[in-house]
Amino acid sequence: MKRFLVLAALTILVLGQLGCSPDEEQAQIENPAIGDVTNELNAAPLVGEIELESMYEDEVRRLATKTPVELITAIEGTSKVIVEAEFRRIQPARYGFPLYECVLTDEAVTALGGAAQGMSGSPVGIKGRVFGALAYGDEWAATPHRFWVTPIDAMEATLDHTTFGEFLNPPAAPGAVINSTYTTIKTPVTISGVDNNRLQQLSSYLQGTQFNSVEFYSRIGGAPAAPPANAPKNLSAGDMIGVFAATGDIVNIGGFGTVTQVYGDKFVAFGHDMFREGQVSMPVYRAVVHGIVPSTRIPYKSSSAYGNPIGTITKDLRAGIVGELGKLPPMIPVKVAYHPVNSRQPIETNHKVAYGQEFAIPIVAAATLDAIRSEISAGTIEAHVEISFKETDNVYTKSFRSISPDPYEAVLANMKVIVESFTNILANGAGRATIDEVNIYIADLPYILHTEIKDIHVIGEVKQGEEATFVLETLPHWSAAGQNRKMYREVKLYIPENFVTGPANLSMAAATEYGFNPFAPSSESLDQLIGQLKDQQFDKGLVLATLAALEEDPEPEDPYIEGLLEDFFAKFFEAVFEGIAEGGMPPGDGEMPSEDGEVIDIVDEEEMMEELAPTPRPISITGTALIINRFIVTGKTEIELEVLPADVEVDTEATE
Repeated sequence: MKRFLVLAALTILVLGQLGCSPDEEQAQIENPAIGDVTNELNAAPLVGEIELESMYEDEVRRLATKTPVELITAIEGTSKVIVEAEFRRIQPARYGFPLYECVLTDEAVTALGGAAQGMSGSPVGIKGRVFGALAYGDEWAATPHRFWVTPIDAMEATLDHTTFGEFLNPPAAPGAVINSTYTTIKTPVTISGVDNNRLQQLSSYLQGTQFNSVEFYSRIGGAPAAPPANAPKNLSAGDMIGVFAATGDIVNIGGFGTVTQVYGDKFVAFGHDMFREGQVSMPVYRAVVHGIVPSTRIPYKSSSAYGNPIGTITKDLRAGIVGELGKLPPMIPVKVAYHPVNSRQPIETNHKVAYGQEFAIPIVAAATLDAIRSEISAGTIEAHVEISFKETDNVYTKSFRSISPDPYEAVLANMKVIVESFTNILANGAGRATIDEVNIYIADLPYILHTEIKDIHVIGEVKQGEEATFVLETLPHWSAAGQNRKMYREVKLYIPENFVTGPANLSMAAATEYGFNPFAPSSESLDQLIGQLKDQQFDKGLVLATLAALEEDPEPEDPYIEGLLEDFFAKFFEAVFEGIAEGGMPPGDGEMPSEDGEVIDIVDEEEMMEELAPTPRPISITGTALIINRFIVTGKTEIELEVLPADVEVDTEATE
């Protein structure tokens, strides 16, 4: 009953304050942080700028146990209130600085569940002063609610801390189970545009220690809105802020916490890290609180940003985040155009992603697809990605095709690989790669375009010095199959004049079956890296055809033969990747091709063989490649055949 009455009283108080005009509130209290507080959370909400004097560790050590302290935070709207607590003790240094242990004594707040996520950064100290920021609390806590404070000493040290990124001067981009009795009062990070049935998939994607101090929530809306009528003009201690990794038409990713102290055009907040990335560049907004959301584990503030950005978060360290007011950060424009099956034109959306937070780009792409597609169903998607950079005019382009029971995951995974090729500083040793713009085009194809290699048909005789004709038989998915339920592609392969005669093995296999990339990037510049990444691209419809002689008594471990095979496959794959990168395209889809049907012959066998095996050494292996357009090809097959010696006179007579 007592709990109910306290909650009811708090509700009446908030409703009563909403009926007061901002001017009346301002007239009542000019600097309520140092005014009289007559009862537990029953004083009028604090308005105007809060000015607190810093109180450092040597003074805090002289405080007696159970000394009354105050916590300033926003509970509803933009107005701040004073929450009563008690100082208990100083815990020894854990992170290079001590933590101050306190206990909440305000019954109204403890009735709401105690310290809530989003309160991190709330200034704590004796009346009119601040000795630190609320940063940690008991997990699965019951009364009395304990919390721990990051000292203001450590937070002020972050103002002059030189981050690793500043030493390196890169672009602004970037076991056993031990149970803890405490937890970080985490920063609630809301992601709009992500359906709640995607949270488990997104949680798997967002794994990593950099997310240990945040708690992700999906929500409707999330983009910065218009300022409320009573919004304060200047930032001061106890104000709520929102720090955004991405904003846009569908996806908005922002973390919310409390300002601890303001120093002119700089401020510190949160009392702990957000992503602990050192040097950062993220826009910061003013925020409003819509109330405390109860939870059996730990409650959190429901908050949203408003207005335009007011500055930039420049440092993200263990003791807190540092922001600069006025200066706004550059952002990466990310355009996602999605073409649904049932639409004549693609639907375009626009977003902005903060530098250093490029992890959000795959989320933007996948969530946009998911939101507009409006269904979870198997399908084939085709995507084209263009990335431009500040350091070069060279534009990186990559296309990918995927068949998946859930295209959302396919887009998320493929975009992650593409983006991290440049933003992962350990993977990219070529030089700075500051993304200037990202354009993503995704099309939903109407069929499931998968086909499996089944058989090879030999057309005519296979002779030295002639072009042999084969037909590859594949079995497509029924949704894309023709009347005959099978697809055929003609393959022409030139047999060198000095190819070994006799039995041979003809193999046709999807390039995806090899499961490796023979060319690891080793580049000296960003332009070279872009070129090498382009060279490694191959169409998933690529089929490799190889003809290898079967010698009756091959010499075991013949160094010449081994070297010949290594050279052949190295040049073969290199020619395949170069040919596709140059834009060669295969014939269209269909049934049995006509006699003059095109086939991509990427390998110049004659030139290659001259280099590999100077005459009169015999050649024992040759090959070519083709692409089954728009399909993803899997599987492989092989047959044995006879390579006949060249006999021009006999062939001429037969022709006549």
